[in-house]
Amino acid sequence: MDVSYLINLVIVINIILTLSASFTSVTKGFKTGLAGNKEKPKTYLQFLPKLISTLIFISVILGIFGIGKLDFIGNEFNNLRIVCLVLYVSSSWFQIWSYKELKELNTQDIVILRNQRVITTGPYKIFRHPIYFFQIFQDVSVGIALMSWIVLPLTILLELPLLILRANLEEKLLLKHFPLEYSNYQQSVFKWLPFPKTKKRLSHK
Repeated sequence: MDVSYLINLVIVINIILTLSASFTSVTKGFKTGLAGNKEKPKTYLQFLPKLISTLIFISVILGIFGIGKLDFIGNEFNNLRIVCLVLYVSSSWFQIWSYKELKELNTQDIVILRNQRVITTGPYKIFRHPIYFFQIFQDVSVGIALMSWIVLPLTILLELPLLILRANLEEKLLLKHFPLEYSNYQQSVFKWLPFPKTKKRLSHK
């Protein structure tokens, strides 16, 4: 079987399965958002990262049909492409796990909901922004698997810095509404590195 055909087939199947798996979680988040919120800042970070992610998704679909592919890449990169395909599939399902761990708090907006709380279970037990981490990881991986000259620049030059800024804003909001609890959480796990750290917890004086 041709490697490119295999890669394209796996990507298509994975897209269908992950979209199906995330549908229930997204629906719950939408219903929760309708119930109201405490704070929702007006910022370009509400929509621009989502727009770039959508463009990357479209670029992946185009890449499956050979549009935007580096045509001069030879078979010597096939092993790297297969490894990145495995990383893409794995990271996409780790991201689904991260979404589901949020349960009814899963929302596409930067917002503090009325029933907001600090999530410290599942992947959030080992680092603070697993959704964004795995988003970048899977987009870079699928870009290499497809050898797409569109996906990689969009991910590295636009999506990555925007998600970092978005994560920083989310943390400011959480510190504002949960100063002690979120400070303790920051002391317990790294922001981006997926393993816990040992720090002294803060406490009320």
